[in-house]
Amino acid sequence: MPYKIGIFGSAVVESDEVVDRAKRLATALVPTQAILITGSCSGLPYAIAYEAAQQGVEVWGFSPKQNEHDQRQWVPHDDITIYKNMVYVPPNFPFAHNDQVCRKYRNVISTAHCDAGIIVAGRWGTLNEFTNLVDMGKVVGVLTETGGIADELPGLFQRIRKETSSVVVFNSNPEQLVHSLMVELGKRSPR
Repeated sequence: MPYKIGIFGSAVVESDEVVDRAKRLATALVPTQAILITGSCSGLPYAIAYEAAQQGVEVWGFSPKQNEHDQRQWVPHDDITIYKNMVYVPPNFPFAHNDQVCRKYRNVISTAHCDAGIIVAGRWGTLNEFTNLVDMGKVVGVLTETGGIADELPGLFQRIRKETSSVVVFNSNPEQLVHSLMVELGKRSPR
């Protein structure tokens, strides 16, 4: 069974330099044979997922929408056919018509499904995904020097760290970050 690695970050396109590093991250993930998980949003997670999918990586999307039609309207410029598996919010979810609640539902479900997560740039939603990963005891990689919450987390993590079984790795080099993430995953459950 391959590892499942979540990719969490800015749902907007960042600078060309950050996008280039995100694509390096995608390429570094290819040899791991992991399944990538995203929140099926645009921006950096999509850029990474798209690049990885072009290189043969299996990608799963966890959408805050209820169906494919709504997903296509939400991300009209994204090729959602890259997702081998798409998980939607169930129509009987009590808050299915509240977009903000559905995004947090998606965050919890997507982070619960992965063995590890990688944070790239990001804002409040990415911070929510990071805290989910830490609280769930996951292995977390943070690609620093990408802006947003990723650059705030090293200091914040030290100030408010609590004891969990999570391991958090910070690195500005995509290849080194992936290597460290895989080493930590291997300590938990060699595959």
